[in-house]
Amino acid sequence: MGVEIKSEHIDINGNSVLLVSVRGGSAVIGTCSAGYGAKRGDTSAQTRLFYIGNNPAIEILCPNHGSKNSDKLISLCGGYSFMDEDIHDKLSECLTRLNRGDSLTAGLHDVFALLPEGVYTVYISDYYPTDGTGNFFWGAYNLTHEIHGTAEHNRTIGQEKTYRPCFLIPGNPLDTYDPKILSTTGEAVKSRTIQGIVYHLSGLHSVLLKGHHGAVSCVDKKLPFRCAVIEKVTEPYTDMFIPPVADSPAPVENTEAPAADAQENAEQEPAPKPQPKPVEIPEPEGITGFRSASTKIPLEFMPHDMLKLIVETRTEYKPDHYKSLVKKLNSVRKKTFSNKLIARPVLEACEQMPDCEMMESVFAVQKLTQQQLDTLLAGETECNGEIIISPNFYSSIVTACNFLQYSNPKKFIDFALNILDNPELNATHEYIANRISRVTSKEVYSYFKNVAANRETAEEKLLPIAEKYITYYEKQQNNQQ
Repeated sequence: MGVEIKSEHIDINGNSVLLVSVRGGSAVIGTCSAGYGAKRGDTSAQTRLFYIGNNPAIEILCPNHGSKNSDKLISLCGGYSFMDEDIHDKLSECLTRLNRGDSLTAGLHDVFALLPEGVYTVYISDYYPTDGTGNFFWGAYNLTHEIHGTAEHNRTIGQEKTYRPCFLIPGNPLDTYDPKILSTTGEAVKSRTIQGIVYHLSGLHSVLLKGHHGAVSCVDKKLPFRCAVIEKVTEPYTDMFIPPVADSPAPVENTEAPAADAQENAEQEPAPKPQPKPVEIPEPEGITGFRSASTKIPLEFMPHDMLKLIVETRTEYKPDHYKSLVKKLNSVRKKTFSNKLIARPVLEACEQMPDCEMMESVFAVQKLTQQQLDTLLAGETECNGEIIISPNFYSSIVTACNFLQYSNPKKFIDFALNILDNPELNATHEYIANRISRVTSKEVYSYFKNVAANRETAEEKLLPIAEKYITYYEKQQNNQQ
């Protein structure tokens, strides 16, 4: 039986969502569980694999028995050298089709055939070619370490909200980097509308299947790295019912009481006030729908055959070549030595890109008014009787700064400098100084210059940040002259 691929565009509250169902897929690209191991001395960490062909490509350690609230420990597998040539060729052809004008369904048809059975949502989105902490993604996963932002249920964003993944994990090791072909990709990225193909792995991170050298060129040319994104729809969700606020009953006027009885009525005890009827909160019955990271699909919008496919198939299953994957998991390639290094301007540009904390705040906060910002500067977390961001003041300041840095850099600078000038908010000063040091601004330079000039009275923890920023800013200005 061959692979069966169907697509459906559905409209959810004015938003168009593309769903693709795959039946009989070859499961050449996907994820699977590899059980529990004793790596890093934690027997409660579940091991998962992202595989490409017969090779385990990425190892994911999921703490706390695979808890969706915990960040993952991620690294490239030691024995992985490169994806099979036929898979690479298919991915290259699909990227070419997309840039020729084919739709996502037609252009990615061959990629869908490589996936396990299930329902996927597909869309186009911009990615930052970093690991979420300012490091260029290619080469940032050689050692196993915790990657912030990889939890499926992000605590800052909240479990009920959707978000778009925007950081990358390489699908090829850095050994495959060849600076000789950058001149070719440098010209190609100028004409492309889509620069890469990614598969969502966990949280804010996706695996780049195609477009590694293009990512280098996009950063070098200061072009957005736009990708076709494939997300699997697996998780059921339930929207809780929020009862409306009950209005207080209007007072009833007693027009029948005679005036002669007014004194007698006044001596009597006042009648008890009528109590408003309690609002009945219906218990949710079953689930509201299924979701991925970026979208929620209510059951009434889900095509019947796709809903049946989600219910009948497992969220994740072991492919036929599972034993081969496990055997190769602990293999290690010979250490290679190479002088092929990513250009320093590319690495420096990545340090200035939005990081994971900033993007969490963007997805967690819809907007911030000037009144709310002034309230936070006054040390309060409530405005007009409502919590602005969080009851925790420090968390509110951090989230507000990250949101403003992404959405309104000018307002971010003003807000951050006001915080740094307030000695009562000194608990946040080191964090805010580090955040603002990533912005090239004359106002920030003047502030840090003043800090360095008044070393005796300045906060000690701000001095190294100020000195580093002054050196960086003056170097930038000299290069522009």
